[in-house]
Amino acid sequence: MKTDHYTKTLLTIIAFCLTFNVAKDLNLVPSAYASEKISAPPGISSEYMLVPVNAETSTMDVRIVDINTYDELNVNLKGVDTYDELKVNLKRIETTDELDVNIDEVGGNWVSHGGPIKVKID
Repeated sequence: MKTDHYTKTLLTIIAFCLTFNVAKDLNLVPSAYASEKISAPPGISSEYMLVPVNAETSTMDVRIVDINTYDELNVNLKGVDTYDELKVNLKRIETTDELDVNIDEVGGNWVSHGGPIKVKID
């Protein structure tokens, strides 16, 4: 009885090893190799540039020229000094829907519900 158990265990281990050797040659998991330099596929730009960041404040200037999408553009501004001016220039809005604008404070003062905000229109 002990010999039968030993034989079955040994044959099971051999079967697992043979299965592993066959599966290894099938390349089920693709290999990745590093190289010095490769060329970019056609249609993909390989030109990268450094982005200037203000060393003192760790910020950068952003200018959005055109967005070809109908999705929302989520903009979250944090850490804007309340004494500095934040210029927003909207040249064209193609919608008849209501624009949802949420302003918490202006010039360091909290905006009360329904309180008037001075707006300069050019």
